[in-house]
Amino acid sequence: MIAAVSLLLLGTFYSHQVNALLSLPADGAFEFVKLAFFWGGIFGASGVVIFIFGLIQRSSGIEKFSLVPAFFLFIFLLTLFFTLFYRTLSSPPALQPLKPGETLII
Repeated sequence: MIAAVSLLLLGTFYSHQVNALLSLPADGAFEFVKLAFFWGGIFGASGVVIFIFGLIQRSSGIEKFSLVPAFFLFIFLLTLFFTLFYRTLSSPPALQPLKPGETLII
Protein backbone atom coordinates (compact mmCIF):
# COMPACT_ATOMS: atom_id res chain seq x y z
CA MET A 1 0.00 0.00 0.00
CA ILE A 2 2.92 2.33 0.74
CA ALA A 3 4.34 1.67 -2.72
CA ALA A 4 0.96 2.32 -4.35
CA VAL A 5 0.42 5.63 -2.60
CA SER A 6 4.03 6.67 -3.23
CA LEU A 7 3.81 5.92 -6.94
CA LEU A 8 0.52 7.78 -7.27
CA LEU A 9 1.97 10.82 -5.50
CA LEU A 10 5.13 10.76 -7.62
CA GLY A 11 3.16 10.29 -10.84
CA THR A 12 0.60 12.96 -10.02
CA PHE A 13 2.59 15.78 -8.49
CA TYR A 14 6.29 15.16 -9.13
CA SER A 15 6.55 13.58 -12.59
CA HIS A 16 8.65 16.41 -14.07
CA GLN A 17 10.98 16.49 -11.07
CA VAL A 18 11.50 12.72 -11.18
CA ASN A 19 12.26 12.94 -14.91
CA ALA A 20 14.78 15.71 -14.27
CA LEU A 21 16.30 13.70 -11.40
CA LEU A 22 16.66 10.57 -13.56
CA SER A 23 17.62 12.53 -16.73
CA LEU A 24 14.86 10.99 -18.84
CA PRO A 25 13.94 12.43 -22.25
CA ALA A 26 11.21 15.04 -22.60
CA ASP A 27 8.51 12.54 -23.56
CA GLY A 28 9.49 10.42 -20.55
CA ALA A 29 7.19 12.43 -18.28
CA PHE A 30 4.07 11.02 -19.92
CA GLU A 31 5.48 7.51 -19.89
CA PHE A 32 6.45 7.83 -16.22
CA VAL A 33 2.92 8.98 -15.28
CA LYS A 34 1.37 6.05 -17.15
CA LEU A 35 3.68 3.54 -15.49
CA ALA A 36 3.25 5.13 -12.05
CA PHE A 37 -0.54 4.91 -12.30
CA PHE A 38 -0.41 1.33 -13.63
CA TRP A 39 1.96 0.01 -10.96
CA GLY A 40 0.23 2.06 -8.28
CA GLY A 41 -3.02 0.33 -9.19
CA ILE A 42 -1.37 -3.10 -9.22
CA PHE A 43 0.31 -2.58 -5.83
CA GLY A 44 -2.84 -1.07 -4.32
CA ALA A 45 -5.05 -3.92 -5.50
CA SER A 46 -2.61 -6.55 -4.27
CA GLY A 47 -2.37 -4.73 -0.92
CA VAL A 48 -6.14 -4.82 -0.55
CA VAL A 49 -6.22 -8.55 -1.42
CA ILE A 50 -3.48 -9.32 1.11
CA PHE A 51 -5.32 -7.27 3.75
CA ILE A 52 -8.58 -9.14 3.13
CA PHE A 53 -6.84 -12.54 3.33
CA GLY A 54 -5.21 -11.42 6.56
CA LEU A 55 -8.60 -10.56 8.05
CA ILE A 56 -10.03 -13.90 6.97
CA GLN A 57 -7.18 -15.97 8.42
CA ARG A 58 -6.96 -14.36 11.85
CA SER A 59 -4.44 -16.49 13.67
CA SER A 60 -4.84 -17.09 17.38
CA GLY A 61 -1.10 -17.08 18.13
CA ILE A 62 0.80 -13.81 18.20
CA GLU A 63 3.95 -14.00 16.12
CA LYS A 64 6.99 -11.82 16.61
CA PHE A 65 7.92 -9.62 13.68
CA SER A 66 10.38 -6.82 13.08
CA LEU A 67 9.39 -3.24 12.32
CA VAL A 68 12.90 -2.27 11.20
CA PRO A 69 12.35 -2.81 7.42
CA ALA A 70 9.10 -0.83 7.49
CA PHE A 71 10.79 1.94 9.47
CA PHE A 72 13.66 2.20 6.96
CA LEU A 73 11.18 2.24 4.07
CA PHE A 74 9.24 5.02 5.76
CA ILE A 75 12.42 7.07 6.34
CA PHE A 76 13.48 6.56 2.70
CA LEU A 77 10.09 7.65 1.34
CA LEU A 78 10.00 10.64 3.67
CA THR A 79 13.47 11.69 2.50
CA LEU A 80 12.46 11.24 -1.13
CA PHE A 81 9.33 13.33 -0.60
CA PHE A 82 11.17 16.23 1.01
CA THR A 83 13.95 16.08 -1.62
CA LEU A 84 11.42 16.36 -4.43
CA PHE A 85 9.48 19.02 -2.54
CA TYR A 86 12.63 21.11 -2.07
CA ARG A 87 13.55 20.73 -5.75
CA THR A 88 10.05 21.88 -6.70
CA LEU A 89 10.39 25.04 -4.63
CA SER A 90 13.99 25.85 -5.57
CA SER A 91 13.85 25.20 -9.32
CA PRO A 92 12.83 28.07 -11.61
CA PRO A 93 9.51 27.67 -13.39
CA ALA A 94 9.82 26.13 -16.83
CA LEU A 95 9.00 28.53 -19.62
CA GLN A 96 6.70 27.13 -22.24
CA PRO A 97 6.88 29.13 -25.45
CA LEU A 98 3.71 29.73 -27.36
CA LYS A 99 3.17 27.79 -30.56
CA PRO A 100 2.47 29.74 -33.74
CA GLY A 101 -1.14 30.91 -33.75
CA GLU A 102 -1.67 30.58 -29.98
CA THR A 103 -2.62 33.54 -27.84
CA LEU A 104 -1.83 34.31 -24.22
CA ILE A 105 -4.94 34.71 -22.08
CA ILE A 106 -4.45 36.33 -18.69
